[in-house]
Amino acid sequence: MSESEAVNGEVTNGDPAPAPPALDSKYALVTDSFDGMIKYQDASFKCDGAPNWRRLAGFPIYSTGQPNQSDLSQCVEQAVNKFDEQKAVLWVNLRQEAVVYINGKPYSVREKDNLQQHMKIKEAFEINNLENDVCGKLKKGDGTFKFFKDKVGEQKKERLLEVEEETAKIESVSTLAEIFSAAAKKEPKLESTRIPFNLNHSPEEDTFDLMLRLLKGHSSAVPVIFNCQGGISRSTTASVLAAIIKEAQLETEFVKMKGIIPDSVIDGLRGTKLHPPLVESETNSNSALMKGEFPVILELLETNPDAKDCKEQVDRIINAAAGAENIRESVVMEKIQYDVASDEWRLKLKERIMNQIERYFMLIAFSLYTKEVGPKGFNQTFKKWLDSTNYREMIEEGKYKLEWERKVPEEKIQDLKDILKAENFDEQMPNVINKINQLSYHMFSDLPRGDQKCKSMRKLAGRTLLEVLPPYLLDYLKQKLGSLSNVPDFYDMVGTLAMYGKCAKEEK
Repeated sequence: MSESEAVNGEVTNGDPAPAPPALDSKYALVTDSFDGMIKYQDASFKCDGAPNWRRLAGFPIYSTGQPNQSDLSQCVEQAVNKFDEQKAVLWVNLRQEAVVYINGKPYSVREKDNLQQHMKIKEAFEINNLENDVCGKLKKGDGTFKFFKDKVGEQKKERLLEVEEETAKIESVSTLAEIFSAAAKKEPKLESTRIPFNLNHSPEEDTFDLMLRLLKGHSSAVPVIFNCQGGISRSTTASVLAAIIKEAQLETEFVKMKGIIPDSVIDGLRGTKLHPPLVESETNSNSALMKGEFPVILELLETNPDAKDCKEQVDRIINAAAGAENIRESVVMEKIQYDVASDEWRLKLKERIMNQIERYFMLIAFSLYTKEVGPKGFNQTFKKWLDSTNYREMIEEGKYKLEWERKVPEEKIQDLKDILKAENFDEQMPNVINKINQLSYHMFSDLPRGDQKCKSMRKLAGRTLLEVLPPYLLDYLKQKLGSLSNVPDFYDMVGTLAMYGKCAKEEK
């Protein structure tokens, strides 16, 4: 069901879904804004109420976080003015969680016992029904509402943060549908809909087809605006997906020009619009992982000769869309966190990393699909096309194939063990520490500088030190530092071992 089909707290088409429990018993309201939300600021259009607003260079594609009610029309106006010859401007809300507007600001609806994580609802009509129900209860209340400030944002954190419930007066309450209905009265070109995206996963196969169905009903020049909570991950993914579709539409339009416009002109336009140079990432790293050369991606490149061009297309668009987040390099950023995380949190991060690899893989697969099916007028859905490939099986097996643990080579480990066998332990230890530091730096030399890289090196250094120490020194560390199952800080262990050397000398 579209946004316009759920207004004023009622469902106007189809049977209404069962009403959820009262807001006070199961659900809570959480602010959409959070610390660190702003990742990008458009110099030409500063709109504090539309976080991370940006346009994908070369495309009529915009992204933003959930805007304040008063700023939504400004966003629409910019897109309309930029592409004033177009008959429509599309707005696609990507949120899989309910959102309501109170006093002109957006609040997400979350489960009370899971305040620091978004709800995951796949069907748009279910989300709309929940929004209607929540707004209905707020309107019937005592004129106040309770809420929590979001301290987490779009990514669940390792440790739960304390949040306090606050109370404020209600001046106005609106569903998302009502907000867009009002905006459409101001700007008749505006068409809004909702296509829920999961935060870290690849879009569902049906979601690819929903996006294609929406965009192919309009020309490639029609502007489209995507929003999620912060305008970061989901909006970037949708922008890349839309750009792939619009490039396929452009290719079809170029084919139709043949015989009307000289081939040299068409080829020039094609080279400019569809094959521009690859925009370098801001990190400009030579790391294979930063370039998206994950094992399963390399496997795809080997099995399909067209995959190389499609990967280059996806990389070019991702780099151009990376104002708020580079959704290819984010895999590596998560992997750096994984290297230094606690054992329990590592399981969560590992799942998130594999989901993001799958997202990248499926974008390349979708590019392959558009190259094959686009010239035929998209006479086959992406989901049906996948049935004729082994890509589902390839990514399901291949997303696990990543070097989850960076480990110092065994011969280097043995060299360090041999040094520590010497009787003059305290004299040899500085040499061992220096070698471990150098090895850790070498093992992470492919990653960009930063705090996370330093933490990763330090963690590896700590694991390596525990691996090479003789048993009597491990026992000493246990006595002084407690359990070694969660690797203690490298320099804490170095300082403790230095005291062992001094004690040994005093005893002599």
